[in-house]
Amino acid sequence: MGMPMEGNEIIWGSFLSACRVYNNVELGEVAARRLLELDPRDPWGRVMLSNIYAEEAKYDRSMGLRKEIKEKGLKKSPGCSLIEVNGSVHGFLVEDNSHPCYNEINYMLEKIEKLMN
Repeated sequence: MGMPMEGNEIIWGSFLSACRVYNNVELGEVAARRLLELDPRDPWGRVMLSNIYAEEAKYDRSMGLRKEIKEKGLKKSPGCSLIEVNGSVHGFLVEDNSHPCYNEINYMLEKIEKLMN
């Protein structure tokens, strides 16, 4: 049974993420190939497939994709998270400490981490 609609970047990206979670190289290659067909300039599919390869000790394939990303001059966007607190949306980028409450947030995260360990 097929999908009732044509897969887009969101669907194939979600499928690729699931392939990484379940270490399914074969289906991950299919999903990454479809992502590349939809948007060849987006490095995300290559990065995810490279990570899948690395987790399965297929280092030659992983490094080949990383090399391809570099040679093509592709840049991955930094990770971003959003949270809504009291009706106000706050955005956070990876390695960004410009949020006005950065110190308080970091302190609280450290406290939570200590409680979890």
